[in-house]
Amino acid sequence: MPGTPGRQAGPMERLVRLIGVLTAHRAGAPVALLLKAVAPESAGDEARRRMLSRDLEHLNNLGYDIRNIADVGSDGVYLMRARDNRLQVHLSAEQRGELLRATRAAGMSDLGTHLGAETRPTPSTSEPSTSGAGALDLVQRGTTRHCLIRFTYKGEPRVVHPARMHSGPSGWYLSGREDDDPATVKEFVVSRMSEVALDAPGSADVVEEAPRRSLDPLGWLQDPPTEVVVAVPQEHRRLAENLLGAASAVRNEPDGDVHLTYTVTNRGVFRWRIYELGTRVRLIGPPDVRQELLDELTSFFLPAGPT
Repeated sequence: MPGTPGRQAGPMERLVRLIGVLTAHRAGAPVALLLKAVAPESAGDEARRRMLSRDLEHLNNLGYDIRNIADVGSDGVYLMRARDNRLQVHLSAEQRGELLRATRAAGMSDLGTHLGAETRPTPSTSEPSTSGAGALDLVQRGTTRHCLIRFTYKGEPRVVHPARMHSGPSGWYLSGREDDDPATVKEFVVSRMSEVALDAPGSADVVEEAPRRSLDPLGWLQDPPTEVVVAVPQEHRRLAENLLGAASAVRNEPDGDVHLTYTVTNRGVFRWRIYELGTRVRLIGPPDVRQELLDELTSFFLPAGPT
């Protein structure tokens, strides 16, 4: 798909271009060609590589089978192979990981090709990667294929069950759980890893990360979760939901009001949102939350003490 020189392609256009290049090079497309399909050189090499990494991961998640067939430490050569992608599309990453481990335990390793598992030998601890680009490729591959990732970090050997990769202030990060610390999900800067190697696909546990803290303080866990019900006329329902969020339960009342149920974990912010809505809403319950609101309102109008 031709594009205007110097213009950065949109996400869908980049994916189509990548599929076109991979289809045209059936023996494997060099990473240099894929980078050209992603963005012009003016975008910067590091930015283009990050876009390419994200786009290839996205295509694999959509059911394509795109793999780096180059030797560890060499420039990437990516091959797109045909496979039955129904399992890849219909199952989540966690479900694919569990099914992959079950198929290996049952001796049905051929099913792994339909779950996104590598069929060529996976680098072992005897063939570590020491280059930054090679480490990034291995960590991404290990995360996608649910491999145990072995590496040296801050002078210590680590064995990590990967959860996901994400970008941050220091570049790419790996989130995962160390094999000897099952209760904690940690983050590792990929560029600071050395001697990176992978175990077999499906060897890692599926790691459930704690939900990320919302940017909206209403959802912060400041108080014990409490179910709160507010009544709002139909004409003000949208405004109430804009300030309070989507209700966990909705009930239409005969008088025309709508009762919205929320699980409140930050009572202070919740009260201030109620104040902002003013007479458009009524706080139905529970009684202790109503009393907190009444006490706070009363305190606003108490006469000042002696000076």
